[in-house]
Amino acid sequence: MKLKPRPQYLSKLVAAQDNSLIKVITGMRRCGKSSLLTLFRQHLLQQGIAEDHIIMMNLESFQYSSFTFEDLHNAIADRMQQDDHYYLLLDEVQLVDKWERAVNALHTDADVDITITGSNAYLLSSQLATLLSGRYMEINVFPLSFAEFMAYADLTDENAAFERYTRYGGLPPVVNQGTDQNLAYTVLSGIYDTILVRDISQFLQVRNPLVFNDVARYLADTAGSPVSTSKIENRLRSAHRPASNETIERYISGLLNAFLFYNAQRINVKGGAYLQGLAKYYPADLGIRNMLLGYSIEDFGFLLENAVHNELKIRGYQIRVGKIGKAEIDFVATRKHADLTEEKLYIQVSASILDEHTRERELSPLLNARDLSAKRMVLTLDRFGLGKSDGVTVANAIDWMLGKVTPFQDFLTFTQFKSSVCTSRIWERFRGDADAERIRADGDNRQQRAAYANTPH
Repeated sequence: MKLKPRPQYLSKLVAAQDNSLIKVITGMRRCGKSSLLTLFRQHLLQQGIAEDHIIMMNLESFQYSSFTFEDLHNAIADRMQQDDHYYLLLDEVQLVDKWERAVNALHTDADVDITITGSNAYLLSSQLATLLSGRYMEINVFPLSFAEFMAYADLTDENAAFERYTRYGGLPPVVNQGTDQNLAYTVLSGIYDTILVRDISQFLQVRNPLVFNDVARYLADTAGSPVSTSKIENRLRSAHRPASNETIERYISGLLNAFLFYNAQRINVKGGAYLQGLAKYYPADLGIRNMLLGYSIEDFGFLLENAVHNELKIRGYQIRVGKIGKAEIDFVATRKHADLTEEKLYIQVSASILDEHTRERELSPLLNARDLSAKRMVLTLDRFGLGKSDGVTVANAIDWMLGKVTPFQDFLTFTQFKSSVCTSRIWERFRGDADAERIRADGDNRQQRAAYANTPH
């Protein structure tokens, strides 16, 4: 199959070419790291680099299964002539014990530009810090963003594409299966099992895979909610699979280090201090999440929040959960630009805010956050009522994911929409459900409108 372009990541590799730093490509298994290495190799060949001066090794291959770090070093050094410049591309380097010794020696002794990939953050970071501190740069690769997903699958219907994206996720091998549910599940299950066996169990000593899977399912099931290990411990005990807090924390660490989940710590918005405990966890891919739990349309609000979180990660933001009084801001997202200035976003996510009470609930924490340096947004699936309200941008989440929306963009304001076109019949047509007839008959009953607007369709 022809390789699909990943320009967001390839451009980073090209910009860092021959910069004397070791390039470390990290990300969950099957997210596209190997393909990125191949794309970079193609770029080098197009630049006129001789093929025998590009050394590429996939260390998952059986021929390297018994390699020591000395074997790795010697196999590479034997292919180099002393005075020539080479490019070394090593895939899944963590599979060779003490690999960092070989890489460090080559980086020191040879004229070589080195790029490596790995699927375990703990092994990479601990070993890189041992010998390569200050001499490497990390490039994080993620499953396909929604915009990449549409281009990759050659889709044009944004709404249908988003439903498929939230059902099957954005891992390229899964996207290649189309909408064949059985094939998608088989591929997702295989990826998860491989991660468990090769990237976690091998190094973490998972003695009871059932308990490990229970922890993974719990994190997936509570995505977007604060998590405490004591609650997980109680659930495991009630299922007659007891595990200590220490074991649960170790398993969570393994899930994070294998890039299966991300965590978002809580901070006090007014003071900026981190709050102890009760972080939130989000699956890195919605397909993996649905493979663990099953897909339900009733979960669509949670899937939307998860999709927004992952999009922010892909765009390079550090993500935390904002606490402001008794209320909460879903995401406090910050990232630094090349000129070292910092961008900050406060984001709320809700499937719909057409209901007055829901709108007030989502806007209130943003309006109470007085940080003038932060841009404030509410992301929703609504197509009406978008715009600026008291400095808060209300935008369609799909448009935002496709890069059509920024926090600075103006739309028809919610107030303008509500006063000019929000008749009950237009609202019903927008909701597109037969139950709208029942709601219209009840006139302006706010309780029923709120219940209806908060029901996934």
